[in-house]
Amino acid sequence: MKLGLVFPLVLVTLSGCSKPSPEEQKKNEEKLAAALASAMTAPASSAATLTAATAAAPVKAGTILATCNNPTDGKCKEFKGAMGIAAEDSCKTLGGVFKKDSTPCAQDNLLGTCAQADGSSGMDDVDYFYKSDGVTADSMKSLCEGVMSGKWSPAPKAAAPAAKAAGRAAKAASKAKK
Repeated sequence: MKLGLVFPLVLVTLSGCSKPSPEEQKKNEEKLAAALASAMTAPASSAATLTAATAAAPVKAGTILATCNNPTDGKCKEFKGAMGIAAEDSCKTLGGVFKKDSTPCAQDNLLGTCAQADGSSGMDDVDYFYKSDGVTADSMKSLCEGVMSGKWSPAPKAAAPAAKAAGRAAKAASKAKK
């Protein structure tokens, strides 16, 4: 089992609308631990996990090959390298929309991104996490760095309203001088 397939289970667990009871939390943690243990003990041979399209044609590094957008879970994944055989099925099973094209994930309402790369398998994915009830940037950072072994990047800070207004005023003044 690949980590890419485990992650949607983790996100579904984390994105619930209410806080689980201590018993439910313990069960969820045990399920996650079992799934991670299974993924970590999977055979190292990752050649079998490549899709035919990815294996057949070399692709420029950083090119988006496909996306899985799941607004219900507040997540979108960009596949930029090898995709697991079941990437499309996993995406659809969890309620996502899978597209094999180079359209990037949306930037609106973004909490941050989690970049995951694995040279041995060719994986080079970026998960986009969006603002939603009960989900914080800190919880997604913890998930990214702790569970997914990724590199977290917070969403860029929006300019403060006063700074935006000052910028517009400066532009207007500049145009008036011309």
